[in-house]
Amino acid sequence: MKHISFVFLNLLLVSFLAQTSLATTYRVNSQASFDAAQSSASLNDSIIWELGIYPNIFMNITKDNLFIAADTLGGVLFNGSSRVNISSDSITLQGFQWVGGNIGTQDVINTTGSYGHFHQLNIRAYRSYKYLRIRESSQYCRVTYCNFENRINLSDQNILSVLVDANQPGYHKIQWCSFKNFDGTGNDMGIEPIRIGLSTQANRISRTLVEYCYFTNCDGDGELISSKATQNVYRYNTFEDNLLAELVLRHGSEAIVYSNFFLNNKGGVRVREGQNHYIYNNYFYKIDDRPLFLQNEDSDPLDSIVVAFNTVIDSDDIRLGGPGDDPPTKVWFFNNLLTDPQDGLFEEPTKDENWVGNIAFGFLGIDMPTSGITVADPKLVQNSAGFFELDSQSPAIDAAIAGYPSLPQFSGMDSIDVDMSLDIMGQPRPQTITDKDVGCSEYPHSVLLQPLATEENTGPSYNSSVAIGIEKALFVDDLFHVFPNPTRGEISLSVNLAKTSQLKLDIFDLQGRRLATFSQAQLAAGDHTLVENISNLPAGVYTLKMQVLNLQGELQQVQVERLVKR
Repeated sequence: MKHISFVFLNLLLVSFLAQTSLATTYRVNSQASFDAAQSSASLNDSIIWELGIYPNIFMNITKDNLFIAADTLGGVLFNGSSRVNISSDSITLQGFQWVGGNIGTQDVINTTGSYGHFHQLNIRAYRSYKYLRIRESSQYCRVTYCNFENRINLSDQNILSVLVDANQPGYHKIQWCSFKNFDGTGNDMGIEPIRIGLSTQANRISRTLVEYCYFTNCDGDGELISSKATQNVYRYNTFEDNLLAELVLRHGSEAIVYSNFFLNNKGGVRVREGQNHYIYNNYFYKIDDRPLFLQNEDSDPLDSIVVAFNTVIDSDDIRLGGPGDDPPTKVWFFNNLLTDPQDGLFEEPTKDENWVGNIAFGFLGIDMPTSGITVADPKLVQNSAGFFELDSQSPAIDAAIAGYPSLPQFSGMDSIDVDMSLDIMGQPRPQTITDKDVGCSEYPHSVLLQPLATEENTGPSYNSSVAIGIEKALFVDDLFHVFPNPTRGEISLSVNLAKTSQLKLDIFDLQGRRLATFSQAQLAAGDHTLVENISNLPAGVYTLKMQVLNLQGELQQVQVERLVKR
């Protein structure tokens, strides 16, 4: 093991894993050449579409372990009746656009295979059934850095559909994707950007993760995400400027909604059915129509709903279910910060709510409970990004009260912050419960409170205003590991290089501004540990774009990661 230390504006990086020399690359530019390439291809081969616009292409993918990509990210555009069907496993689709086509009642991409990776794709202005459908038989599919936008037909089916098997969880991941500009009335038109499960699949365990995604102007349906299965996790997403739609726990139980930003207009959380839902650590601001709505629903009445450590500012009433035959039961409000309501903070109480450790300021809207709500000005201050944090004199500091249940940990999924050890920005909270702050953000603020997912850092790089586009490069995952993350100072990066390579790192802030570039002329093959002290880097969240070039300076592979500096 070699140990190397680099110093450049207190950061470092890189990673590379060469493709096996036995793999074959086929270059194609027509339906016939694609079909011939797939017929000849073997395990781990690549099929690369040449730059161009291609109408009426049907990629019917039947062989396992193929890498199918555009020669240049975003440089291959399919239209007309173009679509994809995948019946095999371990398929990567990368860098394609489907724009302006018409396939009637068929899906743009349909997969029954497992371990699929859909990366850097753009689907926009298509007349279709669904943009991407992941079927019940599929497991462990990943959808990363894709954009789904503006379907032409306004009343049909949802955009990204994840179906759930009766016997096995899917364990799918939807990450760093953007969902934008779906027109409609906001009624039940079936144009949900994401739907997980069906009404008939409510009791099936999905364990799908949706994180770091961005939703804006999605008004084709009243549901931004329609959660219709059990054990799904929605975290670190941003829902902004959605006039008519909200995240809906529609069917199923044990959903976790934590560390999301809900900003402007509608776009809060509606809990219609199910039990043991957890809504934690979220930031709601200027939600004009119910930041949180607990429904009184007879088909599967709500029970054991935990609402904890949320911050709600300048928003409409939280609706509590109200009178009726099947009101929500065992509803717990723990350590929430609620202030400056547009009307009242709450309405439609069942009078059976449990209140612990909440701070409220403004017209309550309900009868004051005997305990559990402290009326006090939380003393918020607006930061440089326009979001409200605790002032040093806030009564919310060190004011949390014990008794709330920990989040569950679902086997086989990425770890969940079960005991609320981090705030919404990934800052550590004290271990002692009574030393934690009320609301979603911990004081002092070593990381600026602002959304992690933005329009600039989600979706394809070539579809973004942030200049982090990459051409003719294989995006890779888990080829390097940076730790600790979050960090206060020193970080280490474990790297595996198959051959001598040139390295390059660009560092961006959340606004997409390139802060620094690091390069290394040559680094020998082998395992390396790179160590660096970044204590001089300001606290914040950064995007690291790590590139590997061959010795001729040609871009080979890329990994993009996020680093939190406390």
